[in-house]
Amino acid sequence: MQTSESEWLSKYEAWSDGIATSLDRGLTVSRVTCEMTFDDEVGSPPKERLQRLSDTARRGCAALSRGGWRTSEADVVRALLAAHGDLMPPRPRRDLAEIANASVGIRPSVYCWRPDAWSPFSEHYAIVRGGEEATLKGIADTSRRRVDLDPGVCAALGRYLRRERPSPVTYQNFELAEALEVLTHEAEHLKAPSASDAAVVCNAVQHMRPLVRDAWGPGFAQEIALHAWELSYLQVPPHFQAAECRNGGQLDRMPSSEAWP
Repeated sequence: MQTSESEWLSKYEAWSDGIATSLDRGLTVSRVTCEMTFDDEVGSPPKERLQRLSDTARRGCAALSRGGWRTSEADVVRALLAAHGDLMPPRPRRDLAEIANASVGIRPSVYCWRPDAWSPFSEHYAIVRGGEEATLKGIADTSRRRVDLDPGVCAALGRYLRRERPSPVTYQNFELAEALEVLTHEAEHLKAPSASDAAVVCNAVQHMRPLVRDAWGPGFAQEIALHAWELSYLQVPPHFQAAECRNGGQLDRMPSSEAWP
């Protein structure tokens, strides 16, 4: 029986993780060994659209260092994006890029995906990344200054641009907070690629208040900022949180203000 795409990607992830573990331990892995184990443990992809990913992964065997392997893994994700995006190309959104520019100070290329393309991509991305993104909402490519977004996030950002204020006590309030946090989070990654995940998460949640205040005033901004803090920031794993992410802390973007976040 032919291997499915998900099964093949799981084999790739296990092989890639094994190489990465060896390199992290300071072990020497030869290019020949790397290529031979790829051929034996991963093999040819089940469908043509994953051939570019397969070729990219195998080429990573030419750069067997910790930094080189991380670059190779990023190239594989880029190839996965292309494999899914080529069939149903995502739509460029310059208007959403302006939100990132107004808050983070960087104007990335922002792309909104179709639901029937994003869903299989996010499923495959979770496999390639070892399950670290169970519900993918956005992804940043620092080398191309590009952000790709979940269609639901794009829909909520569209309502924000049209100044369609969510109804009181509805799920749309959370969707607004989540969408603004996702976009600013990915933009923060592009602005400071070497910043820690904890710093990026903390910076992103602090963009809610000024963005919402500009649209609907300070009262609603307070409400959405608290949504972002309680339903997003406080729910992330501990290693994404920072002790200095607090009012008056080192990661406070507006230390002169008592408003938090």
